[in-house]
Amino acid sequence: MEGPLTQARAAADRLTGRPGARLRGQVIASPAAFALARDAGQPAEALTAGLASRLPLEGSCFSGVEAQGGYLNFILSADWYRSVEDAALLWKTNPQKVRQTQPPPDYPAAIHPQDWRLLTLLGRGKAPAPGLAARQDRENPGWLLRYTARRLAAFGGDRPSEGYTAQEQALLLSLAECLEQAAGSLALAGSLLAAAEAVWRVTPQRLPPRIALAACRVLEQGLLTF
Repeated sequence: MEGPLTQARAAADRLTGRPGARLRGQVIASPAAFALARDAGQPAEALTAGLASRLPLEGSCFSGVEAQGGYLNFILSADWYRSVEDAALLWKTNPQKVRQTQPPPDYPAAIHPQDWRLLTLLGRGKAPAPGLAARQDRENPGWLLRYTARRLAAFGGDRPSEGYTAQEQALLLSLAECLEQAAGSLALAGSLLAAAEAVWRVTPQRLPPRIALAACRVLEQGLLTF
């Protein structure tokens, strides 16, 4: 799926005229100066400051660009983060055929089939211990995703966000990564767990209501694909 992150990377590539921009931390980093430096016979660090000052950012999804270590670091704008909220609220995954795994074993406590499939995937095909699959705490990834979504639902709403803290930006970046992963994939599982962890670094009740609602939607929809 071409989501906000793919669009941001493509925008950076268009601005520099070179491919290869990618997410590094909370910026879109372009290595364009390295190729230009080879052609000019100069160090990349010597070119980036001049390049950064000449790039036309008006109308783009970036609020600025900084030169660092030979890279051009594009700073994502508030409008871009808002586009992640919009995409998350509209995101509908297309669940694939249910992943084939061995049926959950009999155990004194009930084992959620979805948790069993998710744990099997995260274990790269190795069957998880029944005790772990039956746990209803943070040791069970499926339970963590469901519980986090439930907590987010209690604080979600439609009130627009007014700016974003660094922690809220990190959460929105995690959601953007979820939006681009294939349904039921290992990559999606990892991205969903990263998003849940980002939620708890902020705590659900401290999130702006619309971000909480967007995160809830992504966790719920993503989990349904396993």
